Amino acid sequence: MSESNSDINYTDPAKTGEFSTYLRQGDKTNTPSDNEATDRETLSKMANLLEGLQFPATTDEIKDHVNKKSPAMGNRINDVLEAIQNNLNQKSEYQDVYDIGLATGLVKKKN
Repeated sequence: MSESNSDINYTDPAKTGEFSTYLRQGDKTNTPSDNEATDRETLSKMANLLEGLQFPATTDEIKDHVNKKSPAMGNRINDVLEAIQNNLNQKSEYQDVYDIGLATGLVKKKN
C-alpha cells in the first residue's frame, strides 16, 4: 500500500481541503483567524506531505522528507515541490508546518 493511501487526511476530503467538514480551532473558540491561506489546496497537500517530519527542520531535511513521499503521489505535488524549492531559505530552520507555510507564501498573516 502506498503512503498516500494510508494517510487518511490526504485521501479523505471530509478531513482536509476546501470541502472539509472539520472546523479550525478559531471556529470552536469563536475567535477570528489571524492568518489566511493564499492557496488552500497546495497548503493542504504540503501539510500532509510534511506529516511525520521532525521539527525544527532545515530546508534540506524538508526537501528530503517530501521527496521520500513524492513517488507515491506522482506529479500531483509539483506545486508543493515548487513552493518549497523556490521559497525556503537554505540557512533557516523551520519550527513547524505553519512556519513553512509562511516562508513559502502559502499562508499570510492578516493585518
